[in-house]
Amino acid sequence: MKKLLASAIVAVSVLSAGTSAFAYGNAHEPDSPSSPNIFQSSVDDFDGTINNNVDAEVDPFDLDYYQWTNDTGNFKSFFVNFDTYQNRDLDYRIRSIGVAGVGSSMSRVSYSTGKETWHVYLAPGEKVTIQVGSSSLYKFDPNVKYVISLGDHPW
Repeated sequence: MKKLLASAIVAVSVLSAGTSAFAYGNAHEPDSPSSPNIFQSSVDDFDGTINNNVDAEVDPFDLDYYQWTNDTGNFKSFFVNFDTYQNRDLDYRIRSIGVAGVGSSMSRVSYSTGKETWHVYLAPGEKVTIQVGSSSLYKFDPNVKYVISLGDHPW
């Protein structure tokens, strides 16, 4: 009986810990090309917000920056999924995506207002860099979240 109880406690602990692995990380602010949000693997994600500053003299657009380095030792094929799931009408989008390395490539798989997917094929040791922003300086809501995700499948 004690073994059964102990096994049940271990099973519940493992299952409880496993569900937290699917929780989204929050993008840090401020970020920049030199200090981007870093994906931990090719299966990772962040929640972010856009905070355009219409009074800014230099660049009023809030751009959020993301990066992942292919540390697998092999070419890696994965998807960059993006969704303004709380209000797609705001039309947040991937404003730029870039890859480096011989044999690396990227292509947009799907696009609709506030939601898009890209396929990336990345050489070992190379980086994918991504910029996210609003489509319009005046059409944003700092309380509306988007999700950006690297994964094995498109959404």
